[in-house]
Amino acid sequence: MEYALWSLLGLIGALIIVMIVRTILAKPAKETETDYKGIEFDQEEMGKKLAGAVQIPTVTVIKEGMSYEPFLQYHKYLEHTFPLVFKKGQVTKINNYSLLIKIEGSDSSLLPAGFLAHQDVVPAPAEGWDVPPFSGEIVDGFVYGRGSMDMKGQMIAVLSGLERLLEGGKELKRTIYCCFGHDEEYTGTEGAFNIVKHLAEQGVKLEYVVDEGGIVLDGGIVGIKGKLALIGICEKGYVDIGLEVEKEGGHASSPTARTAVGMLCEAVYDVETTPMKARWTQPTKDMFKALAPYMNPLFKFFIVNRDILSPLLKFVFTKVHPITKSLICTTFAPTMLSGATAPNVLPPKAFANVNCRININETIDDVVAHIKKVVGKNVKVSIQPGSINPTEVSNITSQAYKELTGTIKEVFPGYVTAPYPFIAATDAKYYYALTKNVYRFTPFYVTEEDQARIHAINERCSVADLARAAEFFHRLMERTCL
Repeated sequence: MEYALWSLLGLIGALIIVMIVRTILAKPAKETETDYKGIEFDQEEMGKKLAGAVQIPTVTVIKEGMSYEPFLQYHKYLEHTFPLVFKKGQVTKINNYSLLIKIEGSDSSLLPAGFLAHQDVVPAPAEGWDVPPFSGEIVDGFVYGRGSMDMKGQMIAVLSGLERLLEGGKELKRTIYCCFGHDEEYTGTEGAFNIVKHLAEQGVKLEYVVDEGGIVLDGGIVGIKGKLALIGICEKGYVDIGLEVEKEGGHASSPTARTAVGMLCEAVYDVETTPMKARWTQPTKDMFKALAPYMNPLFKFFIVNRDILSPLLKFVFTKVHPITKSLICTTFAPTMLSGATAPNVLPPKAFANVNCRININETIDDVVAHIKKVVGKNVKVSIQPGSINPTEVSNITSQAYKELTGTIKEVFPGYVTAPYPFIAATDAKYYYALTKNVYRFTPFYVTEEDQARIHAINERCSVADLARAAEFFHRLMERTCL
């Protein structure tokens, strides 16, 4: 017995030593030296460009009676603001309101590069805003207004970078496409989907595309000093699941033992509290492999030894923060409920919508099967319109990815780059038909406070960050297209 105990302690000690050695060996890669000197964009001018864009209310048209006229006004504004891009570019309107701008390169052997952004914004009721939501006012170095961050800021940065490149008089070797959809905030099926369809019909393949989605944030959240630049290399899937219960209705003064609303609420609770299995997907593994060398010793120890400490880490990730949970789990978010139209009526039907973001390597069918098992036979489970499975995972060994990370390190020195699984949805999901190098990166530092402003009140964009973002796109085009 004593021998067995000492043997066990010896094995545990040896394992701990191995884990410590693995931690010590996880060191940052040597940075490649660069002679990049930087290029400045006038912040005041950049602020005015974005302010003018925000003032045109290109709200996603999702129902009858809404107008597309603002999109036509926006096209004229862009043409006026970026004259060289529109003069030298071949402009095609896709499905009337999406813009495809082609700047021809001289070397037809090089596959084109694609720069994505969407013109549309979500609605913005005026209540609660410090300034009117479509005023584009500049206050304390920020452009305020709906779409300033999501994502007219990125579009203005892309076009400003390209305009500056064309002003330099250098001939492009690689063709550039600017692909600006008009319904990303709804589904992208009218805009981005048709842009991709048009390009495919023309026989176009792309070297890479860059869209919104990656994020710059404070590294302290994972024990890293400085900023993180995370590059989205895939997207979780999306499905809205309808839960419906039918029971005999009647007057609320004499309720039945089980009402439709009561059964529905129980089903919603069960779905919310019965998650699918947490999984370490390859994109998540790649992210932590890239970040681990820069972490403080404690964080590094746990992440480097993730394979050994997996059960503990999964437990922590699912409990500590919604973001960490979303990295390893399919998530369920009840969002809509409906029942009777009067307070004293038992509805014969009660309905709930559960918004599900599907983890990589899982499917819509997996989600439906799980939810059906959880809620039982008395609750009808249905798939609502607009669902899509998780995307493919983009290539992180390609030259395009190396150029992207290299550009980030040049324009944002000291930032730690890493791939990651993007937890929301973008137009980029459609572009896998044209390239395996689909990347999502938003070159703006967004605090937690400002993240909460997107799609909410007082959305804003830093003018200084906007100028730096324009420099980023200029440098990326310079590195890959000249």
